[in-house]
Amino acid sequence: MNEIGPIHALTADYYTDPGIYRRTVERIFERSWQYVCHESQIPEAGDFLAFTLLDQDLFVVRGRDGGVRCFYNVCRHRGHPLVSETGRARVLVCPYHAWSYELDGRLRAAPGSKAVPGFDASAICLTELRVDTFLGFVFISLDPEIPPMADLYPGVANAVRALCPDIGGRRFAHEHTAHEFCNWLVAVENYNECYHCGHVHKSFADGVIDGATYDIQPFGVGRVLNHTSKAASGEGAWYDTSGSDYGSFYLFPAFSLQIYPGGVVNTYYWRPVAHDDTIVHRGWFSRDGAVDDALQKVIDLDRETTFAEDLALVKAVQRGLGSRGYRPGPLVVSPSCGINSEHSIAALHQWVRETIS
Repeated sequence: MNEIGPIHALTADYYTDPGIYRRTVERIFERSWQYVCHESQIPEAGDFLAFTLLDQDLFVVRGRDGGVRCFYNVCRHRGHPLVSETGRARVLVCPYHAWSYELDGRLRAAPGSKAVPGFDASAICLTELRVDTFLGFVFISLDPEIPPMADLYPGVANAVRALCPDIGGRRFAHEHTAHEFCNWLVAVENYNECYHCGHVHKSFADGVIDGATYDIQPFGVGRVLNHTSKAASGEGAWYDTSGSDYGSFYLFPAFSLQIYPGGVVNTYYWRPVAHDDTIVHRGWFSRDGAVDDALQKVIDLDRETTFAEDLALVKAVQRGLGSRGYRPGPLVVSPSCGINSEHSIAALHQWVRETIS
């Protein structure tokens, strides 16, 4: 970002080329932390949650020791999935041939195996992945060598606690999802600039943030973008926004934790499914896990305005990037930063180039 003259956006092939997408999956998503769920969604021993990340079926489960583990969702016998959706189990039993596993992944029993010479149950265990918890949020990685999140995103946890001191006491309350029909990078770029907010997100700009104070800056030495703003005030505010300012922490590549004014905790995370499609997940958290009338109002307003508006934007951008007439234009990187600057996009593009080049 020290270039002389305008900084231009990435070329269209970063968003439209299936080959670049495959390289992105291999070099970014398979080597980073990906958000799965909140600890409050699997509070008791045996609680599990199944999910798909990239093309892999996985699940997380709470062990009897209180720890959270993640396994590939496949029986070691002949490949049938072990669990589906969410639930609680004393042991994990394959629906196909009833092989059973302890909550730590060790094979417990295999019907008929005692008659098999040399069958060693102690040598069989589900294939495990790395897990890290960050402020109560559970992340997994396909990379066994990845450093802990605290090392990759230093200072973020303390900054979040300063903005929302009771973050550790929050509980999962609600989530909704949608296909965005765009490349993952189109989606996270859109999230990480507010240049379009005053024009497109008038409700958000008047009801949650104070646009005159909004800014997005790289945070610390990790690949983090920090959105900050004073709270909206006056008749346009969606709710009582007193008590704290607005803050958002985007952790490259695909998760963001937001603290709306007044301590309304919410998340975005993105799961790419193709070079031209991404599933966005929008989560909300409360002190008791319930959605009261005040939180429901915020969820509904957000879903009907900002969330819906962004779905239309990113789908249109993806189509535009496929146009023969598209040429990357200069980013609006203002020295004074602020809501109309795209210096956050310049940083994001730099991280992508560094990672997949």
